[in-house]
Amino acid sequence: MSFLTDLQKRFSKRDVVMQLIIINVVVFLLVNVYLLIVNSLTAYGPVLQLMGSSSVWGLLEKPWSIITHQFTHENLGHIFFNMLVLYSMGTLLVRMIGQRSILPLYLMGGITGFLFFLFSYNFIPRFMEDAPAEVLGASAAIMAITFAAATYAPRMEVFLFGAFKVELRWIAFALLVLDIVSIRTGVNSGGSIAHMGGAAFGYFYASQLLKGKNMLRWLERFFDKVKSLFEKRKMKVTVNHARPKTDEQFNLDKKARQKKVDIILDKISRSGYDALNKEEKEFLFKHSQK
Repeated sequence: MSFLTDLQKRFSKRDVVMQLIIINVVVFLLVNVYLLIVNSLTAYGPVLQLMGSSSVWGLLEKPWSIITHQFTHENLGHIFFNMLVLYSMGTLLVRMIGQRSILPLYLMGGITGFLFFLFSYNFIPRFMEDAPAEVLGASAAIMAITFAAATYAPRMEVFLFGAFKVELRWIAFALLVLDIVSIRTGVNSGGSIAHMGGAAFGYFYASQLLKGKNMLRWLERFFDKVKSLFEKRKMKVTVNHARPKTDEQFNLDKKARQKKVDIILDKISRSGYDALNKEEKEFLFKHSQK
C-alpha cells in the first residue's frame, strides 16, 4: 500500500512530465499483467491491436487509438528509452514554457505523427505494401517535445550521457538524420515517419510561441475546464490585510515579470542554462509553475 500511496502522491503533484511517465508505465504494466494472467502468447497481438491502428479503416473502427497508441509500448527497451528521453527533454521544456503546455503538446505531437504515418502507409505506394499491424509508442509525442525545446532554446547545452556537452539543436538534428536514414533503409520506416510528424509539430509550435502565438491555447483551456470539474472545491476563509492591487498595477507587474523571463531566456539561448545565476534559475523555475 505504501508504494501505491507514494505513486498517488507523485501523480497528484503538478508535475505533468512525471504524470505522463506514470501513465505510460501503468499502461505497460497492465498490458503485461493481463498477458501473464491469460498465459497465452496469442493474446499479445490482439491486445496491442486494440490500442493502436495503421489504416484509415482501423482508425474508424477504433477512434480511441489515436490517443491510446501514444501510451502503449511493445517491450521493456521501447518504454525505457522513451521515458528516459521524455523525462530529460520534458523537464527542460517545463523550465522554458511552464507546465500548462506539456500535455497538449504531447498529445498533438503524437496525433500529428500518427497522421503522418497514416497518410504514408495508406496513400504512398512505396510504403503501402509494408504497413505494420499498428502504430504504438510515445516516440512521436516525445519528438514534438524535443524539437519544441530545441527550437525554443537551440543553443542551450545539456550533458549527453552525462559526459558530453551538446547544444539542443545538434541533438534534434542528429535525431532527424537518424530518422531519414531509417526511412531510406526501411528499418522501422513507419516509426521514423511518425517521429518526423511529431518533430514537425514541435518545431512549428515553438516557432510560433517565439512570435507570441500559442497555437495550443484552446487545448490548454479545455484541460483547465476538465480539471476544474474533478477538483474538490474547498471553502477557505482567508484574511487579507494588504491593499488590493489595481488592474493597472497588476498589468504593470505582469509585464515586468514577463520582461525578466524574456531576458533570462535570451541569456539561455546565447550562453546556455548553466550561465544563469542562482537567482535567475529560481525565478525561471518559479515562473514556470504558473
